[in-house]
Amino acid sequence: MEQIALTTPTVTNGITASELYKLVSQPAAASSENATLEWPEATISLDESNQTLIWELNDYGNLPITLSRSENEWVAMAPIVAVDSVKNSAELNEVLLRQGISLPLASVGIVEIDGNDFYVAYGQLFGDSKLESICAELHATASAAMDVAELIQTHFA
Repeated sequence: MEQIALTTPTVTNGITASELYKLVSQPAAASSENATLEWPEATISLDESNQTLIWELNDYGNLPITLSRSENEWVAMAPIVAVDSVKNSAELNEVLLRQGISLPLASVGIVEIDGNDFYVAYGQLFGDSKLESICAELHATASAAMDVAELIQTHFA
């Protein structure tokens, strides 16, 4: 029996942040596939040196969200609130860990932003993900950020 060697590339060949920016910021030039996607209503800018799109999502109360492209993945991240502004962060952390699986397609963590720790919602995708998946991840991450913000406002503000 002949064995077939399978090779796996180490670098993905998905769309770059710059290419995605052109697709979502110039809808008239977009392909018919992109035109059928429901991208969030947003103001979008590009940090080309970091391969990051910065979105201000009008659909989600002007929530800022970054979508960064590295060699092998996309990371969508939305800041929620500074950790030090939460009344009982230990209790919130436990609630978030216990509810983690109820936040579809997104996770919650703590990241340092401009020298301060912030709760963030984030999601990760393979670098060669389809446009539909990237679009869905933006919505899922934003939705998770809004859900956690509501939880904090209701119980921990």
